[in-house]
Amino acid sequence: MAVALGSRSALRLRLLLSQLKPGIRVSRAGPAAAFGTSVTSAKVAVNGVHLHYQRTGEGEHAVLLLPGMLGSGETDFGPQLKNLSKKLFTVVAWDPRGYGHSRPPDRDFPVDFFERDAKDAIDLMKALQFKKVSLLGWSDGGITALIAAAKYPSYVRKMVIWGANACVTDEDIRIYQGIRDVSKWSEKARKPLEALYGYDYFAKTCEQWVDGIQQFKRLPDGYI
Repeated sequence: MAVALGSRSALRLRLLLSQLKPGIRVSRAGPAAAFGTSVTSAKVAVNGVHLHYQRTGEGEHAVLLLPGMLGSGETDFGPQLKNLSKKLFTVVAWDPRGYGHSRPPDRDFPVDFFERDAKDAIDLMKALQFKKVSLLGWSDGGITALIAAAKYPSYVRKMVIWGANACVTDEDIRIYQGIRDVSKWSEKARKPLEALYGYDYFAKTCEQWVDGIQQFKRLPDGYI
């Protein structure tokens, strides 16, 4: 990606792309009655779609892992699924609608897509019968977590976010345009998502994401 960026922009771009490095792959087992130390996968109907999630641990503290742009629980949170305490936590990593294995439908980006993801995330955890949840959100997942905590404060216990932003600036737009064409990405960044989606869906969805995130620049002060 040959893009001229200042040090702050370069750091934000590295953060954005760091999620695309290959993570630890976990097997997609079927649903199970007891979770122990294994990682299991399933889908559940939520708000008119079937959302895919992975689950591990048997602790009383429920934790939802929210992936970033184009990401999934499998690609973004392998280390957390493996290493977070199985005794203290019940860990759920979800694929937002249109991402990962939560397809169909294809991903789209209406102006309220973060609010939609926030509602999907909370309703998923309620469908899994958790009374409260803590949120760990990365990048777009961090934005989703912020909105979820604001809209459902009585349901969110604690929250950790990283690599997220509250608004879209002119500098951000330059960064986003730099990643629009996935053929210019490094092979290391591109291959995991090609394997997950196939090249055509990956390329199309990345372009749509850039258009979707740029919508917020037209709002007052660019606030998401």
